[in-house]
Amino acid sequence: MINMYIQQLYSNILLIPCRLCGAPSKYHALCEDCIKELPLLESACPRCAMPTTSSQQCGQCLTKPPVQDLSFSLFRYQEPIKRLIADFKYHDTLHLSSLFSHLMTKQLAHRALPQCLIPIPLHPKRLRQRGYNQSSELAKDLSKQLNISYSNHYLNRIIDTAPQASLPFKQRKKNIQHAFSLMNSNIPSHIALIDDVLTTGHTANAAAKILKQGGVEIIEVWTIARTIRHD
Repeated sequence: MINMYIQQLYSNILLIPCRLCGAPSKYHALCEDCIKELPLLESACPRCAMPTTSSQQCGQCLTKPPVQDLSFSLFRYQEPIKRLIADFKYHDTLHLSSLFSHLMTKQLAHRALPQCLIPIPLHPKRLRQRGYNQSSELAKDLSKQLNISYSNHYLNRIIDTAPQASLPFKQRKKNIQHAFSLMNSNIPSHIALIDDVLTTGHTANAAAKILKQGGVEIIEVWTIARTIRHD
């Protein structure tokens, strides 16, 4: 009885202010009301995660499919998700990883899961500058919640490319070509690449192409959010 009282006391003291509205939250970086208002992606193409009306492959994937076999994104890349991901990615707000992985896990737990999670790597220079890789932090939390291994030792970023978001659409594919290499050829046959946002898909395609060449049979791409073309 005393332990329960102490636990309740601590939970009341250690309330977290919601990142969006400031209301107290016991468990996550956002309160339940703000979580309910986030822009879920819902029905989407299983190959590229672009919104569709029937969850069937979109016309683009039928005519020119991406390298990955499946894609999953939880949210549309719009406010307030844009701000939350920027905080997570650039402003050391690492506790958002726990929230994102928790919400992703609720959707992912009902599907056939891969054998290993592989975060999209940063170039060592970029990693030193930022101090952490947000995709690796997300993969680590997803690994714990889904009970899947994760590894930073399969894929390496060998070219310090300009940030994709800073480039015009037509330059992004050329920018990311040849940016990755394999560190280990003994890769599981079914993996998921982990990143924060799926935009043009060029980064995911470049990484997936190298992994396919290394013998991986099924590649999924999991992201927090998906950029929508008309946005």
